[in-house]
Amino acid sequence: MDADCLIKLTKANLKELVCDNITVVIPFAVKAEVVDDAGAHPEAEMILMNIKKRLLTVKGDQDSREKGEEAALQLFKQGGFDALCSDDRRFNRRLKIMNIPSITPAVFVAMLLKQRTLTMKEAMEKLDLLAPYISDDEYVTVNLVIKNWRTS
Repeated sequence: MDADCLIKLTKANLKELVCDNITVVIPFAVKAEVVDDAGAHPEAEMILMNIKKRLLTVKGDQDSREKGEEAALQLFKQGGFDALCSDDRRFNRRLKIMNIPSITPAVFVAMLLKQRTLTMKEAMEKLDLLAPYISDDEYVTVNLVIKNWRTS
């Protein structure tokens, strides 16, 4: 997961729910960007607590000079991951060209619905919490997925 995705999930109060149900790994560069270099931002403290509680796993090259997205990509290429999580459109287009599965913050809501961790009503509530931080396109797309979801 890159920093942008992590911060948006944190601001929407969804990070713990996601981390309790889906294994989330961030590279050291993302930790540095979000926690170490962030100063007194409330997200930094919350994310650091999640790392200490092992809800978030930090992996990769500690000495890397890469930006968070590039470090996440390099970590993904090492294997063992299902998708790379980012909310950066340009980066996600690049991942698509490279045939690397990527997901955005709102997709986690749909995943938790599919896993039956959330009901449809709860999924809509969680998506609405994310709405201020995601694009209209992402909101509309995941909203349609939730509204058309059928459990079997």
